[in-house]
Amino acid sequence: MGISSTTFLSFLAGVGGTGMGGFYTFFLREVKADKMTSVLGFASGIMLTAVFSELIPEAIEISGLFHTLIGIIIGIMFLMWSDALLEFMTPQKNNTMQHFVKTGAMLFFAIASHNFPEGIAIGSGFEASELTGLVLVVTLALHNIPEGMAIATAFRLSGMSAFSAFMATALAGLPMVLGSVVGQKLGQVSPAFIAASLGFAAGAMIYTVCKEILPDTFVIGRSSPWGLIWGIITGIILFNTL
Repeated sequence: MGISSTTFLSFLAGVGGTGMGGFYTFFLREVKADKMTSVLGFASGIMLTAVFSELIPEAIEISGLFHTLIGIIIGIMFLMWSDALLEFMTPQKNNTMQHFVKTGAMLFFAIASHNFPEGIAIGSGFEASELTGLVLVVTLALHNIPEGMAIATAFRLSGMSAFSAFMATALAGLPMVLGSVVGQKLGQVSPAFIAASLGFAAGAMIYTVCKEILPDTFVIGRSSPWGLIWGIITGIILFNTL
């Protein structure tokens, strides 16, 4: 398949997938923390399932534990640095809306970072066979929907308009397009590089879920843990079905 077709399909999987997740915010009549943090719990369950049932096992299979751990450590350190930078750059106000500004930004960084190596997988998949590439496009597009919901929810809780939250969410899928071009151009990319990239994405998502999302789910909104529980159950079913 030509690079233009691959780029278009990865655009649908990345920008289209996360954008679909953010589109639901247009139908919200009222933004309430105690309701919408359940969506964050659901999305975090999906994200943790993706990390431990897909990203880390796949990275270990590709290039072993060492390169995977290096990627995870770098991913966590990158998000820690981004977290510190955001706290330095944003006004120190102890209110819920300001808190969700940072949460949305952290989610954006984490999900955008994991879309890049998945884009590489799409590009490399099309180099292997057209069927492999198409299966990856559909699978990753579905995976991006709940992740897009998490970004959009955090931005809406920060006071952002539905349109702005939707646009910001869709932009998180752009790295998948760049990754697909890299994957198809290089063909068989270095296994160590792919494993480290997947590890980086896993580390970034682990940090964001544990540092930002779960505290919001259980403390700020005082919501039920069922959103997280059903997210994990749905994630396991989703990842074992596709």
